[in-house]
Amino acid sequence: MATPRLQEKTPSRAKKPRYKAVIELPPLPYDEFLALRNSIAANGVLVPILVDGHGPVRHIIDGNNRKFIADELGYDCPEIVKEGLTEEEQRLFARCLNLARRHLTQEQKRQIISDQLQETPERSNNWIAKQLGVHHATVASVRTEMESNLSIDKFHRTLGADGKYRPATMTKVERNGERHADNGTDSPVADLRVEYNHKQPPPVFRTPEERKARINATTLIHGDCRSLLKSIPSQSVDTIITDPIYPEVSREYGRISGDDWHGLMRAVVGESRRILKPKGSAVFVLQPNYESLGRMRLWLWEFVVWAGREWNLVQDAYWWAIDAMPLAGTDRKCGLMRQSVKMCVWLGPADCYRNQDGVLWTPSEATSARHRADIALRTGPSGRTFRNSTIAMAADERGGTTPFNLLPMATGGQPGGSEHHPAATPYHLAAWWCRYILPEGGVLLDPFCGSGSMLVAGLDEGASKVIGIDRVAKYLDITRRRVHQT
Repeated sequence: MATPRLQEKTPSRAKKPRYKAVIELPPLPYDEFLALRNSIAANGVLVPILVDGHGPVRHIIDGNNRKFIADELGYDCPEIVKEGLTEEEQRLFARCLNLARRHLTQEQKRQIISDQLQETPERSNNWIAKQLGVHHATVASVRTEMESNLSIDKFHRTLGADGKYRPATMTKVERNGERHADNGTDSPVADLRVEYNHKQPPPVFRTPEERKARINATTLIHGDCRSLLKSIPSQSVDTIITDPIYPEVSREYGRISGDDWHGLMRAVVGESRRILKPKGSAVFVLQPNYESLGRMRLWLWEFVVWAGREWNLVQDAYWWAIDAMPLAGTDRKCGLMRQSVKMCVWLGPADCYRNQDGVLWTPSEATSARHRADIALRTGPSGRTFRNSTIAMAADERGGTTPFNLLPMATGGQPGGSEHHPAATPYHLAAWWCRYILPEGGVLLDPFCGSGSMLVAGLDEGASKVIGIDRVAKYLDITRRRVHQT
């Protein structure tokens, strides 16, 4: 294919049309944007953008990034013109295309569905689901969440002069903990929306030597960890971070009973204590499950009590999946809450290695600025006095504030892709624990490594060696590809 030529910039009296995006979408992760830019630089725009109309302002239904890059490089950008669409139809079409093709997080997908619900609240869940190409239950859960987030005295829809339904003017709206009168001119849903800025792992450009070093630092072992852990020398591992299988859950790799699970984990914990260095610790990511709706299985708490007595529970810690979807039991008939928290069972000696500076929590700039300016002497519920400015200055000096034991993180994507592993651990959760309890240049072990999130995070956070064990060979193949690609 011939390399596209730069456009010749010749003077012209004809005004060039302006282009405007139909909807705002989350930006592409930087590595994906860079890959698209490199492709267009080498081959030109291969997929035409989709626009509406021939006028002075052309609305881009699909292809904002392609158009931006083409303009930056001075390349022609082919167009497909779709005429006759109303503005509402343009936005619906754009959302449908991007939901189907873009690699969006669950939270970002739900935000697009939320935007459509705000625009067409009178439409049924089935209609919106069909138009956007998603399941109607997902639309229903987003609608329920939107309505439940509105702490208002009155909420109903009224028919406007244009024949379209829209939220009625509200008497009181809860915003940031304060009650305000609402004038009906803006969307209460947009005002009350909570946006989670889930950061993708930054792109890393590695030399062939660096990639080779990462590959050489990775050891993958196929088999049952109960027997394979016995072959690992005593006190040779700094940190164990793992997301084991759960009992009474059917997966493609099988199902294990509660009694068998306890037998497995007691063997793993025993070997973990032996192979960890004196100040090493282990984290087991676990989530309880139901025996039946309204009746929880107790295996998790039984394990925590046993492990705490047998070894030592350093601290109770939890991961909150902020984009967890409503599952069985959350409907009105059953009325249970959404399951979104997993326990990170942290076992080890009381003085185990931990680097708090590596995981300091950074508040927003607005919050930090407000606290710096607040010099008033305050009294807390316990009777102790404090000044927000003093706390803020201490946080500035340290580089952040003490982290909470509840880690709010979206499930997000996986660097290199988890290739549909049924229970992939979020990369950010793995990286957080690596920064906290894995010493620089330490050895990390995951006895249930699955698609390798822990190992990739360990390499990224400075491990000199990572060891993964899994009894499913194809998962080790996924891990191997991820290590090669990231």
